[in-house]
Amino acid sequence: MLTSKNENANDKHPSDKKITTSEAQKIKEYSKRILETERPATIRELVELIIEKYDLSEEKIICVLREQERSDELTLREPEPTPITLPLTLKAYFFEKNFFALEFWIVLSVILLTTILVFIDVQEGFFFYLRYIIVSFFMLIITGWTFTSALFPELDGKLRLIERAATAIGMSIVIIILDGLFLNYTFGFTVPAIGISLIIITIANLVIAIILRFRKAKINNNIQEQEIIITGVEKYE
Repeated sequence: MLTSKNENANDKHPSDKKITTSEAQKIKEYSKRILETERPATIRELVELIIEKYDLSEEKIICVLREQERSDELTLREPEPTPITLPLTLKAYFFEKNFFALEFWIVLSVILLTTILVFIDVQEGFFFYLRYIIVSFFMLIITGWTFTSALFPELDGKLRLIERAATAIGMSIVIIILDGLFLNYTFGFTVPAIGISLIIITIANLVIAIILRFRKAKINNNIQEQEIIITGVEKYE
C-alpha cells in the first residue's frame, strides 16, 4: 500500500476525494507520456513524477491509475526476480560466496549432525534438545528442500525462495510418509532406519541437484557463446 509523501497532504488538498475530469485527463496523459519516455520502474516513481508536475495529491493519482488498470489502459505486474546465475566450476559452486555454496554447506552440515545425533541415545540435557531441533529441521525442511532442488535446479521466477521453502515442507511430509510406509513393510519402522533412509534420500537428491545445475549451467553458457558468435557474424557481414 502506498502512503502519502507529505504528512500535511490532507491540508494541502482539501478536496482530495473528488477528482475532476480535467485532473483525471491530465494524470492519464502525463502518465502515458512518462511511461513512454522516462519508463519508471515502480508505481511509486510514477506517482512522484506526476506530483512534481501537477502538485496533485497522491490519493487522486492512485485513484486514476487504478481506474486505468481496470479499463486496461495501464498494465501492472509484479517485478520478476532476477535469476541467480548457476556456477560453472566446482570451486564456484562450493567455495565462493553465493547461494549455492551456502545451500550446500548448510545441507551437508545438517546431514552430518543428523547422522551423529540419530545414534546418540540421550534422554535429557543439552544434546537431548539439540537432537530434536536438528533432526526436526532435517526431516521437515532439508529432506524436502533437496528434493525440490532436484526438481527445480534453477533459481528463477518459476519458484521463488518463499515458494521453494513452502514446497520443501510439503515434500518433506510426503517423503517421510512414503518412506515410513516402505520401511514398515520391509526393514521395519525404527528410529535408526527412518533416519538412515532419509539421509540416503537427501544425499541422493543433493547429488542430483548438483549434477543438474552443472549441466544446466553448461547449456546456458553454450547458448550465450552461440549468441555472441552469431552477433559477431552479423556485424562482420
